[in-house]
Amino acid sequence: MSQYLLQAGNTPALTLAEAQAVVDPQAELLGQAAVKFEAENDQQAQELFKLLGGAVKLVKVAKTLAQEKQSKLEGSIVELLTADSPASVQFGVGYWGEQLDDKPTLMSIKQALQDKNIKARFLEGKNDGLGAALLLNQEVKEVIVFHNQDQLALGITLAVQDIDHWTMKDRQKPYADRKKGMLPPKLARIMVNLALGKNAQDKLVYDPFCGTGTTLIEALELGAQVVGSDLDEDAVIGTQTNLAWFAEQAELEPNFSTFQSQVAQATANQLSGKANALVTEPFLGKPNPQEKQLPGMFKGLEKLYLGAFKQWRSLLNEGARLVIIFPRVETQSGKVFDLQSFVDKSLPQGYTLQVDWGSLRYHRQGATVQRDIAVFEYSSRQQSNQESK
Repeated sequence: MSQYLLQAGNTPALTLAEAQAVVDPQAELLGQAAVKFEAENDQQAQELFKLLGGAVKLVKVAKTLAQEKQSKLEGSIVELLTADSPASVQFGVGYWGEQLDDKPTLMSIKQALQDKNIKARFLEGKNDGLGAALLLNQEVKEVIVFHNQDQLALGITLAVQDIDHWTMKDRQKPYADRKKGMLPPKLARIMVNLALGKNAQDKLVYDPFCGTGTTLIEALELGAQVVGSDLDEDAVIGTQTNLAWFAEQAELEPNFSTFQSQVAQATANQLSGKANALVTEPFLGKPNPQEKQLPGMFKGLEKLYLGAFKQWRSLLNEGARLVIIFPRVETQSGKVFDLQSFVDKSLPQGYTLQVDWGSLRYHRQGATVQRDIAVFEYSSRQQSNQESK
């Protein structure tokens, strides 16, 4: 087994949760910069990395140094860059984790390479390394130095997120609506992975607030059969259009369908069977509510969600996972409005929360409404036990 590092995204807790669901249950977060995991070989690690939405880069750990040997860092970087005895090398260096007091310069590394009669050229990036565009489009070898407490880990970047592919899914869909379907594709991928784990093939994923189909596109790409519904007829037609477009773009089987329905009235017949997972960002209320509106808004949302959870019991297979976003608002006066109390109300209906409340929290910078991602598991036996008490 070899060790690998995933560069964490903007919300490290989400990167970790997704990695534990898909890559390695024993994956661990190192500081706020990286997730460490083990895989049998580079090919397996790269295949798993491609499934992820929350990891930016994949790095194979090649060497570790004790902190007191930091003076040997330049030599270790040069050693990695020359491991395959190249006649020339174009390189970059990134630093993750805790700050290092004394880092070798790119020029000094270049000079050390030239001293070995190796033609060298460096590319400059940010402190954490080169950007995805450079790594995807140029022949470049990147060394990552990770500093955590008293150890340094050095590795080589094996893969980086395909930003062109993510941009295509985000911005080139034929149907878009600025008032709905604002879920980022990477976050949608994380949610689908939290629901399905590493094997999505032939599983049925349902999104009852399909919007523009962002979640369903991610599930479809992973190999699932997908079904979406929405109260808005335009959203239903638009989602169908987007799914057909993406299936053609990605050369996928058209394993999808959509229908119009109120959230608490959908039936298993409309899904053509029960779902293995329900993944959704529901209606979250007004995007910029005034503080005086918040008590009423959250009361109305709780009523909507309770009705939905009751109906979804008839749509879910035993052991199905439900990954859903709940809104959270923290006012300027410090008051917090959220739906944490909803968890206790969902328990009698057979839903058990699988993550600590608030541990998977996402929000855009400056956004009024934050997102709490909750993961539930449905059990009719749990429901029966609660009803008998």
